[in-house]
Amino acid sequence: MEMKRLSNIPIISSWDSNSDFLYNYNSALMPTVNDSNAVALLVRVQNLRNDSKTIYDVGPSKIALSRSIDNMYLKYTHISQQDIIIDNDREYQSIGTEDPRIVLFGNTYYLLYTALSSDSQGLWRAQLALATCELNCFSKLNWKYYGPIFPNVFWSKSGSLLVHNETHRYLFFNDSNIAIAFTKDLIHYDLSSSFLLKTRPDHFDSALVEAGPQPLKLSDNNYLFIYNSARHTTIPNLKPNWNLQYNLGWAILNGEDPTQVLARSEEPIFSPELDWERCDTQSGEWANRGLTPLVIFIEGWKKTDEDTFLVWYQGCDSTMGLAELRVYFS
Repeated sequence: MEMKRLSNIPIISSWDSNSDFLYNYNSALMPTVNDSNAVALLVRVQNLRNDSKTIYDVGPSKIALSRSIDNMYLKYTHISQQDIIIDNDREYQSIGTEDPRIVLFGNTYYLLYTALSSDSQGLWRAQLALATCELNCFSKLNWKYYGPIFPNVFWSKSGSLLVHNETHRYLFFNDSNIAIAFTKDLIHYDLSSSFLLKTRPDHFDSALVEAGPQPLKLSDNNYLFIYNSARHTTIPNLKPNWNLQYNLGWAILNGEDPTQVLARSEEPIFSPELDWERCDTQSGEWANRGLTPLVIFIEGWKKTDEDTFLVWYQGCDSTMGLAELRVYFS
């Protein structure tokens, strides 16, 4: 398995005047109905608070739309307030809407995202929420909100939806460990007590594992699941008390029963290397730009050929990049 960057600079960045928002990251690929070559991204966008004193004093996240304007998928439409499709305008997401992952099934988009709010004691609460759309989905007016899918669970996020067949549909979700839920109608979800992946001591995913985008089929009829992970690090950076590095890992899921893991990476397939992916003290001007240093993270990808995928990833919770992933069978 090999993953290589298709650009050494961000493809979406406020520092290149691609957006009115300071931070643009964690993008989901929104499949297009009429043109399989067209690309639309749902981008998590965020600005500083009006009273901010540092680059880390951020306001609510929102989810905006940006479309590719070249055949290489390296240039995108400018992001402004008019491009917001999921806003923080409901009580259960008053602090922000984050980290979209989206699936097109039939003629309906199913968008899973994290809704942030606070409880009566002021504690932040993350809830995995659902919205759907059928027509003119580039407009926020046409999305139907279902609210949190696990209303009695205090903390849930990062939902990767797999429509395996007509009777078996799975949701892989959460951070720390990746849990499993089941659904028949893609609207209502039943929790299980099982986990798809857990953290591993002395590995690159020892501190956290978190779902990537939906698993996609390989030529051997099994699923490739790319997941996000973190480990503790001592790499110097300017963010107070930040000591994690995020990397990408992979797992092969059984093509007949995707809750069964057939293989899992021993080493990361992708790690922060470029200045805008590291944002550490050795990253020049990016040391003072990155919202969260030492992070790459994936929520959107697209199969382009047999065992070949385009991967949209973010750097430092601040910008977007593009890479190609190839899987080789011996």
